[in-house]
Amino acid sequence: MPDLRRIGEMRQTTRAFLGRCRVSKPVVGVVVLAVSELVTNAVVHGEGEVVLRITVAVDVVRVSVTDHNPAPAVLKEAGRDGESGRGIRLVDATSDAWESNGKETWCEFRDARAAV
Repeated sequence: MPDLRRIGEMRQTTRAFLGRCRVSKPVVGVVVLAVSELVTNAVVHGEGEVVLRITVAVDVVRVSVTDHNPAPAVLKEAGRDGESGRGIRLVDATSDAWESNGKETWCEFRDARAAV
């Protein structure tokens, strides 16, 4: 049974970490949304342990979520009344780049730092 509480915990941890790294608030919002979608995808559809890694460089935030499912995440067309199938579309729409090779799905957000 997937532990859906992990999703909220990872969102909160992400928000706190990005704040300490001085990432701009608008970017924090979209990164937290991407974390929510990628972690949800891994918890619901993945296999084994879900690992979230966030890297903050000079002007890029990179989010990586891994699990043990060899099938890559894909863009889907959600039905009008469908309750799922929109997460990767949101990541695609909000990130500057993303990719999935199966065990890892990652996305990047550029120009992420707040002005000093």
